[in-house]
Amino acid sequence: MAIRSFRMLVAISAAFLGLLGVACNSHEDDVCENVGACTQGGSSDWITSCEDEAKSLRNEANSDGCLALFDDYYDCAASSFTCKGVTASFPGCDGQRSALENCLGTGEAKTSCKELTAKTAACAASSSDGGSPDAGAPGLAPACTVARDCQARCYLDHVMNPCAPALDELSGVTDCASACPP
Repeated sequence: MAIRSFRMLVAISAAFLGLLGVACNSHEDDVCENVGACTQGGSSDWITSCEDEAKSLRNEANSDGCLALFDDYYDCAASSFTCKGVTASFPGCDGQRSALENCLGTGEAKTSCKELTAKTAACAASSSDGGSPDAGAPGLAPACTVARDCQARCYLDHVMNPCAPALDELSGVTDCASACPP
């Protein structure tokens, strides 16, 4: 009888914890899942990558004093998400997004990430497809983590023309970046 009661308790506990897991999604996770379903055919790899990027961005926002703005943006994005065809949008969240971008931009102003972005902005504008690099988290630039800042510094230090790196320069970038934190 005790074993049966124990098994029932374990089953109930597992079911309860499962419900908590579903109920405890962050707004960032909700946004990534919604956008992934809308624009990426529900790709679990894309959703996981988006969620990881959002966590990095949250950490950056926290260290830059922008956490409240981060939470405001993702709260708005989670509650106002719309999908038309394969286009995701967040009507009414432009103000929150701008405030967050401005705050993060102030924190990143002197980073290698910002310097590299500025130097490569002309590359995207002059590319044949006019495209820009993938932004990772929906609508926001990738977080400038310690690792990304180190990698950006390696690129800037080893490449003469950021828009057209030479093959031998890229091997120098790779060697340098291998010493960057994970």
